Amino acid sequence: MGPRLVFSAGEVPEIPAARLASIANEREPLLFWVHTGRAELQIGDRVRNVPAGAAVWVPAGIAYSIRVDPEAVAFPIPMPAADLPPTLNRIIDFEIPAAWQDWLVHQFAHNLGFLRGGTAVGAGLLELVAGAHAKKSGASVPHSPPRLPRSAETLEIARTLLRTPADDTELSQFARQLKIGVRTLQRRFTEETGLSFVRWRTSARIAAATAYLDAGREIGWTGGQVGFATPAGFTRAFREHTGMTPSAYARAHRGAAPIHENETLAQSVALLSEEGTQPRSAPIPPTISASGTWARVNDFHVVVWIYRGSARVTFGDRTWNLRRGDAMWLPAGVRNSVEIAEGSLLLPLGSQPGASPVAAPPPRVLHFAREAERYLLHTVVANYTHLRPEIHDPARISRLVRNSAAARPHGSRQSDPVETILGALRADPTDSRTLSEWSARLGVDENLLHQGFTEATGQSYPRWRAQLRMTLARAHLEEGLSAGETARRLGYAHASGFTKVFIAAHGMSPRAYQRRGWRGAAEGLIDS
Repeated sequence: MGPRLVFSAGEVPEIPAARLASIANEREPLLFWVHTGRAELQIGDRVRNVPAGAAVWVPAGIAYSIRVDPEAVAFPIPMPAADLPPTLNRIIDFEIPAAWQDWLVHQFAHNLGFLRGGTAVGAGLLELVAGAHAKKSGASVPHSPPRLPRSAETLEIARTLLRTPADDTELSQFARQLKIGVRTLQRRFTEETGLSFVRWRTSARIAAATAYLDAGREIGWTGGQVGFATPAGFTRAFREHTGMTPSAYARAHRGAAPIHENETLAQSVALLSEEGTQPRSAPIPPTISASGTWARVNDFHVVVWIYRGSARVTFGDRTWNLRRGDAMWLPAGVRNSVEIAEGSLLLPLGSQPGASPVAAPPPRVLHFAREAERYLLHTVVANYTHLRPEIHDPARISRLVRNSAAARPHGSRQSDPVETILGALRADPTDSRTLSEWSARLGVDENLLHQGFTEATGQSYPRWRAQLRMTLARAHLEEGLSAGETARRLGYAHASGFTKVFIAAHGMSPRAYQRRGWRGAAEGLIDS
């Protein structure tokens, strides 16, 4: 018998309209994407109608407001500013290919901060935005950039040369680096692009040169920047590929694509060149890599849902394998962790306060029909951002799942001592009392207390306390506290002792965790 169905297709609630009052991302650009239905994005006096499949790029510092139609689902996604070239400094309307939709949901999920590590924007998405930017700005590149090859090794070389056109690495050196034969690479370039490697690189350099000249750069500087040893060699190659000299081109196109002084031109050239290489097909989205959560002891009950693929949930001393559509109720106070398979998406549906598993229903797998997916996506956005209906109950789904999961009488007096200990340690994680000391303090037999604690949490008392401290440690580090201050708040005698325990649990130091151990949006539209 499979998991219990939460509600059938005919019982899925309607999706209400949603709104977001005026807000401006301070540091991170916004990618506003409409998954289904229609929305309006207002910037200043202009209102943009954004249909399903469309997106708007809004640079940091620009105020906007959003209205989403009933039965529509839209995602406000802050993008990591460190990954972006300065070219993307204006409002850009563009289309999101269907193949990119799951990757954008993945990017949104990482912004919520519950997954390990970070995720880069991805060159392909920048190609989509930069392509729209080029069309909007009127950039003129009469020399069509060379076609991108298809195979992984040749594509890697091509992208390298587009981003650094002056790179004079020989094909034989690339072959050694990639552990592939030189003849094989030569053959692939010819078969996949119609050009030999040498002619492909020259064509890419000329495409980069036209972008530099469009930006107003001096001809001699441009030739050297894209890799030509002499002005004569640059002029000869430029005329061969464009039918005119660099000076004639500069006179005809100067000022066609103005670029800010502080812009990295190489980034702009690469993006515009790569976009132009595949005019008839959208770039391929990055693979959604396997991910997961850190092991944690929550102070809230939470519901997780598998939107795509599969995942494995460990709760206490048990493990469950979840598939698409499955949801799981995870009570507070018990160690849990999630491992998400490659290409899969797990999203939190909501939570309820609660520091103890004693009075909560046990973990249980439930299932949502495919027809409920749009409503559940709407629920995730409404619960974890400020884009939500005017009247919104964030606990609706978690309460429904909790009631469906309830299958046993809740806590009894025999469980009260365990609940007392859990509450005391959450209130004061520096409390160093042993279970023996707790049994004396509460007047409960130590063996019975140990048994009750293990039954309630799935762990021994020392392991549970250590896991609680690591959960709180990550929260303190994410808030910007130092390792020393975090150690003090958690009851460690020395920062070095805390660091040693943290490294053993996470495989990285507290400082490294702050740099790369998690990724959460710092913007106010994400309600964390």
